[in-house]
Amino acid sequence: MEKAEVRTWLAVGGLLHDIGKLIDRSGEGRAEEEEKGQFLRAHAVYSYKFLKELLEGKVSKEVEELILSGSYHHKPKPGNLYHLAQHIADLCASSERSLREDIETRKEEKRLKSIFDLVSLEETQKLDKYEYQLRCLELRKDVIFPTEIGKNRETEGKEEYEALLDSLKERLKQLDFRDGHKTLTKLYHLLYKYLWCVPASTYDRERGTKHYPDISLFDHLRVASALASSLWTDYNKKKMQEVENKSVEEKKEAVEFLLVEGDITGIQRFLYLLSNTKGVGKRLRGKSFFLSVLPVILGRFFLRELGYPMVNLLYAGGGKFQFVIGYEEGVEQKLDELQRRVDEVLVKEFGGHLGVVLGWRRFTGKKLGVNELGKKIHELYEETGRKKFQKFSTVLENFDRLVNYLGPDNYEMCPSCQVSLKPEGEEFCKWCKLFQKVGEKIPRAEYVVFSSEMGDLYLEGIGGVSVYAKGQNPYALPDDTLLLLNRTDFEDKADGFFFLANTVPTKEEEGKILVKDFEEMLEEEEEGYKLLAFVKMDVDNLGLIFSQGLKEDYSISRVATLSRSLDLFFSGYINTLLQKEEFKNKVYVVYSGGDDVFFCAPWEIALKVAKEIKKDFTEYTCRNKFFTLSAGVFFQKPTYPIRFGADKAEDEKDIAKAKKNRISLWGYSLSWDAFKNALERLNEFMKNFDVHSHRTLLYRIYTLLRTYKKEGKVSLRFYPMFYYQLHRNIKDEEEQKELEKLILDPKNDYNIRDDAELLLKLVLMKTRGVSERAKEESYILNKGG
Repeated sequence: MEKAEVRTWLAVGGLLHDIGKLIDRSGEGRAEEEEKGQFLRAHAVYSYKFLKELLEGKVSKEVEELILSGSYHHKPKPGNLYHLAQHIADLCASSERSLREDIETRKEEKRLKSIFDLVSLEETQKLDKYEYQLRCLELRKDVIFPTEIGKNRETEGKEEYEALLDSLKERLKQLDFRDGHKTLTKLYHLLYKYLWCVPASTYDRERGTKHYPDISLFDHLRVASALASSLWTDYNKKKMQEVENKSVEEKKEAVEFLLVEGDITGIQRFLYLLSNTKGVGKRLRGKSFFLSVLPVILGRFFLRELGYPMVNLLYAGGGKFQFVIGYEEGVEQKLDELQRRVDEVLVKEFGGHLGVVLGWRRFTGKKLGVNELGKKIHELYEETGRKKFQKFSTVLENFDRLVNYLGPDNYEMCPSCQVSLKPEGEEFCKWCKLFQKVGEKIPRAEYVVFSSEMGDLYLEGIGGVSVYAKGQNPYALPDDTLLLLNRTDFEDKADGFFFLANTVPTKEEEGKILVKDFEEMLEEEEEGYKLLAFVKMDVDNLGLIFSQGLKEDYSISRVATLSRSLDLFFSGYINTLLQKEEFKNKVYVVYSGGDDVFFCAPWEIALKVAKEIKKDFTEYTCRNKFFTLSAGVFFQKPTYPIRFGADKAEDEKDIAKAKKNRISLWGYSLSWDAFKNALERLNEFMKNFDVHSHRTLLYRIYTLLRTYKKEGKVSLRFYPMFYYQLHRNIKDEEEQKELEKLILDPKNDYNIRDDAELLLKLVLMKTRGVSERAKEESYILNKGG
């Protein structure tokens, strides 16, 4: 059996090595003393018995031995290298368990603690606040959001474990195990769906301690699986044989791995290289989708070429990918050669606007333990950061030839991206046409297919992806991966599932589902200025959180879990949030994934969506004060080029990020609490004040504020002018008080409120302009005064 095939089946065995823990906690397991002696742990006995029955008549003896090897992870048989690989992989993966203890006493009462609850940028950490319910993964708030410990538990014993186990067992029995690649892919997604919320470990027999359950069984299994396949190198096999009878620490110290990280450069600039020619929305969606899946395409390419299964891809999203492989002589040179191949393709296809830098660190299995790995990963981050200044260094001599491979004749600049050449007579360049074609399918997409040989969006020799809309029959080659989009009920339909933020407003015409353009979105708004809001939001201090937030608990599983959990919110849950009735069919998501989101919507809807995203993100991250969002909002007409809108929203976000955890619009930076309070006061004012009758007055007061405001302070001369206008134009005392309360703070010596100018702008925007003066007001509002 070839090395790559052995690694695949070892990975399958690694994914299933602890299935007995679920059996144990459900109370179904039974083991004789003799069996416990053979496997050392009861849950290992349960794993072996279950797998032995599951594999009966389905696989060859050699494949069966490879899969069953995972059951011997506590006590390998002497001389069996498969067993030893699983044993050392489990030792290395288990060494990242937290050293702290948990207060829960019974294993069946255990619930997974949230990784977000663990993060702190201070010396002390407050833990034991939030946990996950034992439920299959779905993009629902009541499933994926953590809850306060002890609340909303449907049962207090084994019933939930029994329900998970029964459902998982039925699905595992349907696996045919004929193809290692397909089996591994489907198994991976099954375990993700059913075990994402199950604690990996609850008790340490040797130490007699109760583990703090902050790593899921799914994450432990996938890391152990990746490490097991990584041990099948000539170098590591020799090392394992040398230490077979040595101590645990000597075994972990002997084997070596490489942690590899890829960082895609130029994403933001590349995404918005689009002119406002016809079909720009479709091309933007297609580009956004391509950038979302590019980390997966590249991660799959590197692992395929290195001879490793996809389970070794620890993370892919947000413009980055990370994988682990085993050390062997010449592997660094192989990585350099693969980097060169990728550079050539990216330069040829995108002229240097998109690139990837690859960094890696070599370490022993012992370095996977808590307090050990952090330094290596910090070094890895620093290396990829340095390499960003040296991108395309492998192809510099051939750069011009690669960029200009089409030659000077019969080609002209593409009017859409304005960077690539197109044949004379064609409307757009190759990639703009592909992005438009795929972008048209994204809103109705039901499946995606990752392939090494073909795709709607295909990088020659690297790999590609295809999109299939509802009603289309997806086509996949034997080695391709077919994934169901944004749903986890994939078992009878696909090899797994994939999350993608693809929410856009649609309409139906002649039996076809079409995407509304920005002008159509605004036409449906009943009142107010027809302005579009461009909104960008992202997580604050993310680099600091990843480098310092986990402290002594820094580990591969926790970093991968943190990345995966953030991406689950931005790539997956964002679609659920936008299905709320008040937002449904009104928001256009340009991009969302990793740790950031960019969307467009009618301005008033956009402000509500931003507020709701912040509210849900706070809840999703356990109300941890170190997880905050900053947002920038820019208002313009729907015909405004989206790339300029993105730039302006980015500028606003930069203003918000100067103080963090804020939102900025027109240069006004507000805390989220102040923003929420401002919107509430705005709504209250609109209810109690006849804004339409006094719109001219409101505009005059707005201009007074602008006139008497110098260097952020308002002159005292504003007050007599304000009260003159107030009493001259409004006779109703209650309305006078409402307007006075909007502008002045009676609890603070009637000082002008910090948000007074902002609220006046919003009031004027909410009321429809009916005169030439309104055009002037619109100009002032859009110019920021």
